[in-house]
Amino acid sequence: MANESHSIWNENPETYFTVKLVYSAFVTLIYPFAHYCVLAKSPKSFGLLKWIIYVHCICFTCEWLGNVFFIDVYDFQPSVFVKINGILKNYIHPIQLYQAYVILEGITETSGLILFTSRVLLIVDLYRPRPSIQRRICEFLIYCVVFAFGMWAIPMIIWQLPDQKFAKLNVIKTHEFYPDCIWDSNVIAITSTDSTEEDVICVLIVANCVSIGFAIFISAKIAFYMLSRRMINQSEATKKMHKKFNERTILQAILYFTFCCVPFSVLYLTILLEVHIPGSTYFIDIFSENHPTACAVSLFLFYDPYQYYLMELLGIKLRQKISNASTILVEKVNTISRNSNIVFI
Repeated sequence: MANESHSIWNENPETYFTVKLVYSAFVTLIYPFAHYCVLAKSPKSFGLLKWIIYVHCICFTCEWLGNVFFIDVYDFQPSVFVKINGILKNYIHPIQLYQAYVILEGITETSGLILFTSRVLLIVDLYRPRPSIQRRICEFLIYCVVFAFGMWAIPMIIWQLPDQKFAKLNVIKTHEFYPDCIWDSNVIAITSTDSTEEDVICVLIVANCVSIGFAIFISAKIAFYMLSRRMINQSEATKKMHKKFNERTILQAILYFTFCCVPFSVLYLTILLEVHIPGSTYFIDIFSENHPTACAVSLFLFYDPYQYYLMELLGIKLRQKISNASTILVEKVNTISRNSNIVFI
């Protein structure tokens, strides 16, 4: 009797992989340009923020290279299996590559949260140019909480990786559908299918992704509210600066939800609920792998010096009446303190 396929996925979508490779080759050009802008076009007023941005830049560049060239994780949804397609699959054990993939994504996500926190705290401290020691200690503790918030899921995801032989045999015995390539060396199970404890971990990971997105949105709103309350007599330029800050922080929350929260939530929810959504594999693959690209593009959306430099290169002339709101803010705050450390946002 001929073997009957149990698969409900396109396990070897050559056209998709080819198009993705060509697309990735072009998109990769964005990354060295982002590095150049951060190193060469950051004004002195950025201070420490320049290096926080650059660390984030290094993190999302490493994630991108891992995502599309060296590791390249391809999901089978709603299966618990993933396939490692990157060029390192023949040199390093696939489980170790998947662990590296999880670590890279977690570090990039955490560096983005730290960068966002820095922007919010700098805005909150804008009219307090000399924060007290107590305030600095409080901010340090905030950074510690943010770091833990972004990193805690990494050991949980790695810890729940099951024994591969047992997990594959269990899927074959208990599931109607599973990838035909299940016994390939580069196909690994990311969680067990019959463990309540691991199901709880999946739920916690989804809750963590969603809570981070809401935390970004809520903290931005709180910072905007505090800044607006503090400024009693606002000029039109200051109001525009406040509005720009609010819009950009909301955009950051939207980018996080789109490229990180939604794909990974769908990933784990389809596993937990065993729901097959046609095309979900491509959706998860495209959006999760382009998370670092969204981070790179966001540099030009959130920071005026990089944005204006890019516009100049593209030949887009800025109208004279469009002034840099952050430059106005620098002049305004310099009247409060000569030693203020102001950022462009």
